[in-house]
Amino acid sequence: MLGRILTKLFALFGMTLTCVACYGTPYDEYRPYFRASGRVVDEAGNPIPGIEASLGGNHAQSNDNGRFYVENLDYDLLTLTDIDGEENGGEFESKEIELRYQGQNDIGVVTLERKNKEN
Repeated sequence: MLGRILTKLFALFGMTLTCVACYGTPYDEYRPYFRASGRVVDEAGNPIPGIEASLGGNHAQSNDNGRFYVENLDYDLLTLTDIDGEENGGEFESKEIELRYQGQNDIGVVTLERKNKEN
């Protein structure tokens, strides 16, 4: 008798684990982790160092080659901002990019325009 009850309980427990493994957890419980990398350049294709890449509360700066990498939990809006003004060769417009969750998001090359274009 006890053997039959234990067998049925283990079978029920096994089916529950199988359902979770096959169908996953509800979306409300899932919190995606966003990662963004890329390269920031000016209109001429020159890399721009010192551009802040922000993803939620996490920040990173582009290096001398214009490359950046930033990550954050549950936040999908990447903001690129010139925080050092004239030090990187001019002041550049900010840009916002909405990320789609795909694990690693290499957004490629992003061109920022100068704030004060001379005609």
